Amino acid sequence: MPAISRLCLGRLLPALALLLAGPAAAQPSADSAQIPIPRGGLLDPEAAEALSATATESVETSAVVFDPSLAAIGRLTAGSGGHMKARTPIPVDIIRNGFASRDDVGMADRDRSVGFRLGRDVFSLSTTLTSPATPGASRDASLGWRLAQPVAAGSGLIWGMSTSGTTAVGASPEQAGDALIGYRQEVLPHLTLTSQLGVNGNYVFAPGDGLHSALTPEVKLTVDLAKAADLPWQASLDLGLARKLPLVASDYETSGTAMLSMKYKLQ
Repeated sequence: MPAISRLCLGRLLPALALLLAGPAAAQPSADSAQIPIPRGGLLDPEAAEALSATATESVETSAVVFDPSLAAIGRLTAGSGGHMKARTPIPVDIIRNGFASRDDVGMADRDRSVGFRLGRDVFSLSTTLTSPATPGASRDASLGWRLAQPVAAGSGLIWGMSTSGTTAVGASPEQAGDALIGYRQEVLPHLTLTSQLGVNGNYVFAPGDGLHSALTPEVKLTVDLAKAADLPWQASLDLGLARKLPLVASDYETSGTAMLSMKYKLQ
């Protein structure tokens, strides 16, 4: 073999051996130390799962907001007034005293007052504007309140109590209170008798004035006309007789009342 051929073969054999041994040498051994390669935040599987969960929640929220069936339910609820039925309505009464009707045109002038009252049974708050009939007297505005335990409508022992107050711009403040105890019984099928005793008093915060109190026994008779005459509406007749006995700075007074009430409800 020529010398040139031996020289070329001698140079190619080591290179060929190194090329064949390359893949085996590139594989790391079990005993060799491996350097951890940090993963990017965008390639983190946990971050990808959180991102997909957020996207799913946003899609579900959008589906709930723009769901046509839910919108129809909302319109139906608003149209039926169901959201207002959950609230207890507050009764409002108009205060209008002292205004003469056509039959009372020739009568003397009286004190006039207008206003409104919020609430009725347990708690009420009222405001009133008063125009006195006395010449030269100025108009006044007052704010009143009342807290009461109403008397029960059933038979047997009855009781009730209340406290109230009034504050006016041109007058002294006043505080009042009363209590009542009695007994109601049915004498006949359509006749009810009530015997009661009431104590009331008021205190005026002004010099020369002060406490006023009285004791008032009263008897009431109630006739249910609707049941007695088989009427298609509610009707009753109430008769009362009371005698006021002074306790502190009050006068004797006898009073009687008669009231006929009728109520008809349209079907």
